[in-house]
Amino acid sequence: MKKLPLLLLLAVICFGCGQTEKKAPLQKAPKPVHARNNAPLFQYGNPVLLQYDRYIAGLDTQSVEMSSQALDTFQLLFKKQPAAVCDTAFYIFYQFQTPLCSYLNMHMEADSINYDDFFSDENNKMPVLSKKQKAVKRHLDNGGFGLAAEEGGPSITQDQHFLLQRFAKYVTPTMKQYLVQLDKEQKEGFFEEGGLAIEPNQLADRTVWWENFTKTNTNFIYASEAVKSYNMLLYVLMEGEDNSGGRQSHYNDSGVVDTVSLSDYYKTAWTYMQEKHPQSQATAVVTPNLNAWLKNDTSEANKVNEEFKKGHKSPWGEGY
Repeated sequence: MKKLPLLLLLAVICFGCGQTEKKAPLQKAPKPVHARNNAPLFQYGNPVLLQYDRYIAGLDTQSVEMSSQALDTFQLLFKKQPAAVCDTAFYIFYQFQTPLCSYLNMHMEADSINYDDFFSDENNKMPVLSKKQKAVKRHLDNGGFGLAAEEGGPSITQDQHFLLQRFAKYVTPTMKQYLVQLDKEQKEGFFEEGGLAIEPNQLADRTVWWENFTKTNTNFIYASEAVKSYNMLLYVLMEGEDNSGGRQSHYNDSGVVDTVSLSDYYKTAWTYMQEKHPQSQATAVVTPNLNAWLKNDTSEANKVNEEFKKGHKSPWGEGY
């Protein structure tokens, strides 16, 4: 389906034909094959929000070009709306962009282009892109998507810095604070090749940041997501993850585990918590574990971990 010019599309959405004289009825453009057309996300008191929700619901959920149209429509509809209204409008947009990003990721191979060419080579030189590659890159950039070099190959991501730049001037200070943190974390990274890619102090600071944010923003539209972020970080801070576990095994000459100790990474993180964030809830959680390891009491450490797992389910499900 060819895209309608944005201003024409808005004219249809906002005003209808608006004519009193009789004319031939306007033919409706066919609905995109992959439009959601679900029920509205909320019971809106603001008609512009419902208008934007219905517009977003009619977009093709498998077309990268639709993201930039949704961004431009947001700017036209909400440039004079209250910041709290813009928070909800951002939520509507993000609810569309997130599954679209997942779809684009799952179908990268179907594009028949080499996404590795979007990254510099070992000599820090950018490969020459084909005409098709340039078009794909342009659509991703305009739609708020980025590319990340993952362990299994390139992946398409939601560009948090782009979203911060586009939405910061419209939304509330709380939403801006939230977007700034997402941008910061995307730049810092987190997991890489089965282990943590951030420094121990960064993990500690990030956990405490989300702890404080959840406490002071209980009515925030992304409050539940913030709680999930905190719970996940607290679990990683306490239990480790894959190649970044809190326990460090020491082997004898026969290759058998002889002793187990606290890893340097987690000793640094937990000590930093006590020094920099002594009043935080997260510090209270990890301190008994640190004390047990400092006494080389593996039995006590095991007991502390079991108690923690009883009250904190793994964010990755059972078995982790």
